[in-house]
Amino acid sequence: MTVTPELVEKDDGGRLIKKIVALEAILTAPGEVITSEDGREFVTPPDVVVERDKGERDRLAICTDWGNHSTSWLIRHRLGLRAILTDLIDGLEIRGDEATIEALADFSKRNATHIKGILNLTIPLDESPVWILSQYLGQLGLSTQSRRPMEDGKRVRYYRLNAEDVAFARKVLGYRQRLREERERRRQEEKEAQAAYAARMQAMYGIDAPSNPPANIIGNNCGGVDGLIDPCDSWWRQVKDFAQSVIERVAHRVDAVKQFLSTLTSDERWGVMVAIDEQEPQVFEQLTAQAPEWVEWMG
Repeated sequence: MTVTPELVEKDDGGRLIKKIVALEAILTAPGEVITSEDGREFVTPPDVVVERDKGERDRLAICTDWGNHSTSWLIRHRLGLRAILTDLIDGLEIRGDEATIEALADFSKRNATHIKGILNLTIPLDESPVWILSQYLGQLGLSTQSRRPMEDGKRVRYYRLNAEDVAFARKVLGYRQRLREERERRRQEEKEAQAAYAARMQAMYGIDAPSNPPANIIGNNCGGVDGLIDPCDSWWRQVKDFAQSVIERVAHRVDAVKQFLSTLTSDERWGVMVAIDEQEPQVFEQLTAQAPEWVEWMG
């Protein structure tokens, strides 16, 4: 997508992506239904919402002003926005007197205080269902257009989503989905490579290699797609650079390798050995033959 002055204006200082993320959340199928001991049922948010909340708490451990995305998702879910949005995005036109739209307006007016506290929307009691719906759509990066055809001698107003907003949102949501799929594919590849390496270490030395990359990197901090930098990728690229430095030192002397590895963390040292074994298996065999005590360096 080309960055244009129009796109910069549309971005509105980074507010638009937050709206599209909220749209993505409400369009995603809910999680499982949990039944309490007294028989009440509670719908859990989709994984993409849960991971955003968990990710914020992990990254901002000393901050308590988190986004609480699950709460925002829940109120929108109870409003019935997912079903309404699905129809509107598919091109459905509404007049405002549909049962789902009126139910949304009634729920909003009955729970105006909660909606103000959670979504920061003020719901006047005298506004129309279509106006109330438009406020929720605005928080999701969407707007409406209308037409007034003649029906039975009267003008009747129909509303539909702005086609440009829908096309833009679909493009961004598709891009975010591809990012998630690519990240999951890389994670799976890393997991398989790690399992294969651990099996080799166990077969050769009877030891269990620690997890790699470290847990605080491969966990929730890598889960979101709001940013463009993947910490897992950054960590692994750095380890591969370290591995190249070790490969260059193997040709000189083992002490140089040991000294270099001593400047790294334990996880980085294990990562370097994994990278060398993958990139230059002959060098790996040479190094382990020259330094059979190399496992002790990993601690």
